Amino acid sequence: MMGEALAILSALMQAISTVLSAEALKNVDPLWSNVIKSLASAAVMLPIVAATGVLFGCINVRADSLFFVILAAIVGFGFGDTFLFKSIVLIGVSRAYTISFTSPLFTMVLAIIFLNETFLLKYLIGTTFIVISLAIVSLELEGGGQKDASLRGIIAAVAAALCWAVGTVLAALGLRGIDVLLANAIRFPILALFLLLISKPGEKRRVAGRDLMLLSAAGVTGMVFGGITFLLSIQLIGASRASPLNASSPVLTSIISKAFLKEKVTLRLISSSIFITTGIYFLVS
Repeated sequence: MMGEALAILSALMQAISTVLSAEALKNVDPLWSNVIKSLASAAVMLPIVAATGVLFGCINVRADSLFFVILAAIVGFGFGDTFLFKSIVLIGVSRAYTISFTSPLFTMVLAIIFLNETFLLKYLIGTTFIVISLAIVSLELEGGGQKDASLRGIIAAVAAALCWAVGTVLAALGLRGIDVLLANAIRFPILALFLLLISKPGEKRRVAGRDLMLLSAAGVTGMVFGGITFLLSIQLIGASRASPLNASSPVLTSIISKAFLKEKVTLRLISSSIFITTGIYFLVS
């Protein structure tokens, strides 16, 4: 059960990370927030691999594994988290996170295509539950003057789900030839550099001390500890099982959001989380 436990622990770490990020996103641009998270994660990861001696394994890393790991970070963390942050700004933490965690659905499809996993009827049942959950959350979003913002928020959350799915499959391919700790130590600095290159100067780059601490803590919690536990779970039980188990995060995020952000968790949102969980059960059972 170690792989399953690690996937759920990763979900908890990512839920905490998202709530921490949500507070800072009130004042900081989503892309720039991701830059700060990546830099903080890189700063923490490098001493860890140096202390464990894993850094010396660089010379034995396969080129294809390195490529997949770096690309997974750029697509998953770089684009995926940025889309999530944008969605949070538009429609709130709980809704954005619940919609974006339809990613196991996309992961399953990609795993069938690229990892040669078998399609079963229960996958179709799971897919139906997840689509229903997405419809429930979408119908809850307020109309009126917020209609355009709500639609853009939904699109951004779905884009995050797609990016995470692609990132998960790429990571699974890369981990065939590289240590988990070393993979994180390499990908985080490169991710930060990539985000810096595509970011634009703006007023929201002026980050207050409190926001800097929140984003740094979010990076260490979600990307370092959450990332390590998730990659280990992929190695132990595979991407198709680790990803859905990790998707228990929306439920945890809703609870944490209610407790710390005083965000309203409605019956529709709870129902949606239940549908997602049920759909995930069919997809991996």
